[in-house]
Amino acid sequence: MQYILTTGWEDGIADLTQRLVRELTTGRNVLWLVSGGSNIKASVKIMDNIPSDLSRQLSVMLADERYGDVGHADSNWAQLLEAGFDPQHAQLLPVLQKNLTLEETAQSYNKLAGWAIADADSIIAQLGIGEDGHIAGILPGSGAAAEQIELVVGYHSESYDRLTLTLPALKSVNAIYAFAFGDTKHQALITLQSKKLDPAVQPAQILKHVPEAYLYNDQIGDPT
Repeated sequence: MQYILTTGWEDGIADLTQRLVRELTTGRNVLWLVSGGSNIKASVKIMDNIPSDLSRQLSVMLADERYGDVGHADSNWAQLLEAGFDPQHAQLLPVLQKNLTLEETAQSYNKLAGWAIADADSIIAQLGIGEDGHIAGILPGSGAAAEQIELVVGYHSESYDRLTLTLPALKSVNAIYAFAFGDTKHQALITLQSKKLDPAVQPAQILKHVPEAYLYNDQIGDPT
């Protein structure tokens, strides 16, 4: 993996846009896994810079979602659309469905992820890293972090009922573009770079186990 020291989001936005356009230009069907939170504005900018004709080969799915009614206020998908995400001709793959329990939604999401991963020629993920070292919706020590088989897990956490792709799902990704800015991420970044931990302990360690990973941040670069 590469640690890319930068002052803000623009370098990562430019690189990820270029990567998606390059993959789409070759005629590949691309699955773009997106995140909520601070990544939302970046995803909107990236989508705006993908040529409309190329967007027909693009599918967009969340790497994690917060369970609830379709369109609820804390939904990552609802927040993405409200921020102005214009899919053009891309295929949108929403996670939440009407009248399903958390367990039923996880089963539906698992099938959706299985189909989307199998159908894609290239899978590119855009993820954030939390202060505790979590990535996607995989919290340290959670059932999601321990899962070794299923592509998706739904579980209760202190703040939300979460639905997330698991570590096995992320291992199927061709490239991850991760973003972590601000002083609160310092310890997580230092631990990630300096220690070799089980991803169940620090889920962001999964970045070391995929074919390509680029971590854009404002604190550490590649070791010299």
